[in-house]
Amino acid sequence: MGTEGNDPSSLGKIGLVLSGGGVRAAVFHLGVLRLLADRGALERVSVLSTVSGGSLVSAAVITASSMRWPGSSLYRERIFPELRQLLTTRDLFSLGALGWRGVARHRSRLLHHRAEILTDLLDRQWNIKTDLNDLPETPTWWINTTCIETGKNWRFSKREMGDWRFGRHYEPRFPLARAVAASAAVPYAIGALRFDLPKAGWYRTDPATRKPLEAASPSLAAVNLWDGGAYENLGLEPVYKIDRGLVDCDFLICSDASGPLGMASPTPPLANLLKGRLATPRLFSIASDQIRALRSRMLVGAIMRGEVQGVLVRMGNSNRNLDLKAGRNASPSDYDAFSSEENVDSVANYPTDLNAVTTDAFDRISRHGYEVAERTLTNYHAAHFPAPLQTGT
Repeated sequence: MGTEGNDPSSLGKIGLVLSGGGVRAAVFHLGVLRLLADRGALERVSVLSTVSGGSLVSAAVITASSMRWPGSSLYRERIFPELRQLLTTRDLFSLGALGWRGVARHRSRLLHHRAEILTDLLDRQWNIKTDLNDLPETPTWWINTTCIETGKNWRFSKREMGDWRFGRHYEPRFPLARAVAASAAVPYAIGALRFDLPKAGWYRTDPATRKPLEAASPSLAAVNLWDGGAYENLGLEPVYKIDRGLVDCDFLICSDASGPLGMASPTPPLANLLKGRLATPRLFSIASDQIRALRSRMLVGAIMRGEVQGVLVRMGNSNRNLDLKAGRNASPSDYDAFSSEENVDSVANYPTDLNAVTTDAFDRISRHGYEVAERTLTNYHAAHFPAPLQTGT
């Protein structure tokens, strides 16, 4: 892994991992991307791994960039403002997005096939209309879902789909909106997306290397795909292996916009969903929170031991708290220009939903993503991420 020099290119290839967390996560990740654009680092992203809200925003970014990964200047000057307009004006799943006619038209789907409705709304509301094979070659984008039948991390990319237990297919003819909807198909709230499998083209693969071993016939005619967060909400699996370190990159940036585990809500799941809120059964939320916490500690431990070069950019950390953790002393006035502790707390507790955000909320959440990324990279990797090309806050 490269360690010389004073710019992002000296780090070699950057792996970018964007967590789930609904539209809140999408906006937070846009702020992190804006910081990377200001540091001239977007061009170094070689692999992208996303879950749920991270998948939603990545699809929006690539679509707005004419099906390519944007360079830093393009992102700053056009993509970020365009997506600010999109995410502050278009719901993804609510009564407002469906309209009363839509509710009537989809009444049976609302009970049993809500992931298909989300697919339709991604097409209509966010203009996600292309297929996986239209994605750019670089970065390699892994869209994470969870296969109910195997219990494994089922992934979609430009060149393959499947999981190690079921097998992999190397010519995925699949709509991007459906793959992203599956990645965001929160269990019970949205529910699984049913995928009728192609009959030919499957291969059994080596679990360690993912290389094909022999042709295979699918054991099922269809699979049901849940939110990637049911398996792991960070999306680390394709990019970081405990026994092998980083995969296809030299430096890892994991943007974690998972919300804190709050008090249980008594509101029925369907009523929550029609308001755009992604409520899940309490036991599922508890298990997901614990898995995320364990994965985070595992990654941070590997970074602190020097086994991995990278950072965890975690929602809910104020600049003051990040400086304390890094052993950096600063005067109280040094924090006057940054988000207040109260604003940071309100962002971290913003609902996990699929509603449009207000412009004020967008600016607060994206600013928090920018500031956490800036302070984390400055405290631990300042030599590799020099001062911004322009002010991003």
